[in-house]
Amino acid sequence: MNPLNANACRWAAACCAALLVPTSAIAAPTTLTPHIKVDQFGYLRRMAKVAIVADPVQGNNSAQSFNPGTGPNQYQVRRWADNAVVFSGTLRSWRNGAVHAQSGDRGWSFDFSALATPGSYYIHDSLNNVSSGRFEINTAAYNAVLRQALRTFYYQRLNTAKQLPFAEGGWTDAAAYEGPSQDRFATSVYAKGNPATSRDLSGGWMDAGDTNKYTTFARNAVLQLLDAWRINPAVFGDANGIPESGNGLPDLLDELKFELEFLKRMQNATGTQGFLLKVGVLDYELATPLSTDRRPRYYVPECTSATLAGAAMFAASAGVYRAIPSQVAYGNDLLARAEAAWNRAKATTNQFSANAFQTHCDTMEVKAGDADHTVAEQVGSALIAAIHLFELTGKAEYRDFVQARYTTVEPVSNNWWGPYNLPLQNALLRYANMLPPSSPVATDIRNRKAAQNSTMSLTDRNAETDLYRAFMPDDQYHWGSTMIKANVGLMNLDFVSHRINPAQAASYQALADQHLNWLHGANPLGLVMLSNMAAFGAESSINEIFHSWFNDGSVWDNARTSRFGPPPGYVTGGPNPFYSGTVGGIRNQPPQKAYKDWNDHAEASYEISEPAIYYQAAYINLLARSMVSRAASGADTTVRAYADALGSGWQDWSWNTVVNLANTSPVRVGKRAIRADIGAWGGLSLWRNNAVALGDAAAVRFWVYNDSPGTVPLQVMVNVDDSSNAARTANLTVPPRVWTEISLPRAQLGSAPALKRLSIMKFDASPSTRLFFDDIRVQP
Repeated sequence: MNPLNANACRWAAACCAALLVPTSAIAAPTTLTPHIKVDQFGYLRRMAKVAIVADPVQGNNSAQSFNPGTGPNQYQVRRWADNAVVFSGTLRSWRNGAVHAQSGDRGWSFDFSALATPGSYYIHDSLNNVSSGRFEINTAAYNAVLRQALRTFYYQRLNTAKQLPFAEGGWTDAAAYEGPSQDRFATSVYAKGNPATSRDLSGGWMDAGDTNKYTTFARNAVLQLLDAWRINPAVFGDANGIPESGNGLPDLLDELKFELEFLKRMQNATGTQGFLLKVGVLDYELATPLSTDRRPRYYVPECTSATLAGAAMFAASAGVYRAIPSQVAYGNDLLARAEAAWNRAKATTNQFSANAFQTHCDTMEVKAGDADHTVAEQVGSALIAAIHLFELTGKAEYRDFVQARYTTVEPVSNNWWGPYNLPLQNALLRYANMLPPSSPVATDIRNRKAAQNSTMSLTDRNAETDLYRAFMPDDQYHWGSTMIKANVGLMNLDFVSHRINPAQAASYQALADQHLNWLHGANPLGLVMLSNMAAFGAESSINEIFHSWFNDGSVWDNARTSRFGPPPGYVTGGPNPFYSGTVGGIRNQPPQKAYKDWNDHAEASYEISEPAIYYQAAYINLLARSMVSRAASGADTTVRAYADALGSGWQDWSWNTVVNLANTSPVRVGKRAIRADIGAWGGLSLWRNNAVALGDAAAVRFWVYNDSPGTVPLQVMVNVDDSSNAARTANLTVPPRVWTEISLPRAQLGSAPALKRLSIMKFDASPSTRLFFDDIRVQP
């Protein structure tokens, strides 16, 4: 069955299901059409909302023509519960009826962005009397989707039993690869079975549909999940239903710790502070369920690409965990490991000489992917590590490395900030934010990013290049195109997160949202690119994934026809017109339709339907960052305690501190900053006459410059009122002589309901220390 026919069957099933809904939803439509494409989960209230209406002309579904109602107000948004029309409008033709080559469709758009009232709705074509499926409009439209997408990492864990209540439905299994020659006793691929080479390499995530574990392939997954946390921590809760849920640490960080603990073992195993490259099996056989697999496991020894990838992951993770009071010791251990890996790589590469990087460590005897990184990719890992190590330590060595090397690799060397090296791009922009705005390096990095509107960004959006409003060139629809789609959205969000071209922030945000909507079903396939999401609002989602556990013919094979189907939330590879297998009807499709929903190893379905941890992380990053709180009016709701002067209603209540509120150098934002000469246990303290109410997504942010030669421990305290109630506190450490942006979400401040007084105390008894503070703000 080709994917479009499969979609037609699913839509027919959805029509039948609509007749069987509970009485509370009995008014819902009964004639659904796959030709009205919406985000099947829904939309945030202040998100742009545009449905695409398609008439297929080319591709497998070209026989399913559709002539929509194009007259005035023939398209409606109706309330799901009672069919009431809440919005009506007129379709807008894409390029005067031209056929969109990437999809093979002729199309129209229906913009209902003005509708922001929370509720359940559907789109209705009043001429043809057909409708879209149900979607939600509310601030929680994606909460369940994010939860399921993140839970897939739990199912990717190895050496861990999947058991109730954590493994839902039928997705249970005993711990895999626990045998005497498996992960806890893996031996070198060059000395198979030799007990002298035996290492404990248990834990960690299986990479994709295969069960191997890679240091290099984990890099982007770990770094993009960390970026999601840094930019929008408020959306990650502690109740995802994994074994660590409820322990006080958000489940995303628990899940990352599971992988980080495995990576520690890959470092410990070398005895040199370097990292092993990968661990796995020697053939392509599949075992279902995984606990039945008795094959021995082997590792590929230390390699510079693995060591630098490990240094990057540990350095970036250290900054996140050190900022959480309960995780300071954990973060400090990661920092020490990152510096040790850096020093090891420096030694093995002869001070990072180009001809000393190892690029042929992986002989591919351990299947499947080639885990080697190119020299440029290894320099990229080193830059990411150096940026985070400089942020955490202030050491000149790391700063000098960044400034000497950042122009030598993409995206700077070719001035193309495309969708293939997002973690490095984000790190470079983060580095630019650490420096004074006048710094030539900061200016260069920011200017290069600012000039990227023609790289899958606003130029194509304004030209309406893509009928489906989420443009990528044909060449980017390849193996793993869903990751590229998510990364294009993230490229545009980076403008917003790093305050590049701020006047266009709303346009970048809207474009990123459109890439998310595409992944959620507003695409030519009408297919949500996540597995088995019917229970979470998708009328048509992925039924099959290529995966060793959930493989062809098993009870986990198909979400509609097998007993269980795959678990919800897996992101598959996506459309791939470069598919090399034997199945017809894929390569000859328009690029956005080059997909089949199937699972057959012999037919190379892994080139299309296989998930991977890096696809998953890119999608979660885009989803989480798209869920950043948006004010109802669209206005900036930030409360500034200090911006060149104290904000309205704020007073200086500092103690044991000499404060200058009009310092002119150094300054991070604007023309002035606060200079604070803080004595033993002293603190900068700002009091407000009226408390700022803090919502779930609230955060306290400020810039700090430590003018001493060593690190300085600080404690940030929030008082909710003027009574004697104890302050909510968070501990952190500030590196010397670099501007550092501190971002503390409400969850890290004891979930304080309000902020009446903000205090930043030097948390030791040392003599006077000079600190500078700038742009102190509360985002409610």
